[in-house]
Amino acid sequence: MRFTSNLGGCLLALCAASLLSAGPARAIVQLFVQQVGSDVVITGSGSANTTDLTAAGTDNAYTNVLSDIQIYAGPDAFGDGDVSFWSGITGPLVFGSDNSVFENPSSGSGDLFGIIADNGSSTPPSLLVLPVAYSSGASLSGISTFTSTTLAQLGLTQGQISTWSWGSGANADSLRLEVQGVPAPLPIAGAAVAFHCSRRLRRRCRLPRP
Repeated sequence: MRFTSNLGGCLLALCAASLLSAGPARAIVQLFVQQVGSDVVITGSGSANTTDLTAAGTDNAYTNVLSDIQIYAGPDAFGDGDVSFWSGITGPLVFGSDNSVFENPSSGSGDLFGIIADNGSSTPPSLLVLPVAYSSGASLSGISTFTSTTLAQLGLTQGQISTWSWGSGANADSLRLEVQGVPAPLPIAGAAVAFHCSRRLRRRCRLPRP
């Protein structure tokens, strides 16, 4: 019978197609910054393992603000955000190129979380900022929008990547900040070929030959 070899070929082809279409690997906590038209949008997702971190207090009157040392995804909280701080983070102490930037988002939603690269006191001086009463490993999702501005005006550079890490072994974790451009769409011709090939592969996998 040729069923086994045919199925193996289908699986290999499908795996190859998946690898070609897959995006880059992402950190456990991810902040993407994009220029979307005339706005800058910060999208955050993931989860944080806080097992090897040290709780460093809470604040129920926190403000969502972007500067050269702090960035968040989530609601446009202005003195009313509920967050917790966690120390034990290592990474760059500055990620913005302009230390005069201090901007509040125009709107936002979801969880409020992000990074303070340098709080000037703890050792190491970076702090992970999470929702108050956050449970280790819980899902995070938030978005902040800065209207009528640009990446350059916010002191950010397209293509820059900053990573903060903590923990070890099974508890190793990280937060990855990426300033990216708008993803380029798959060329129409390439998309059509990929779709046609995938349909043919699925039909072949469903119909084994004797």
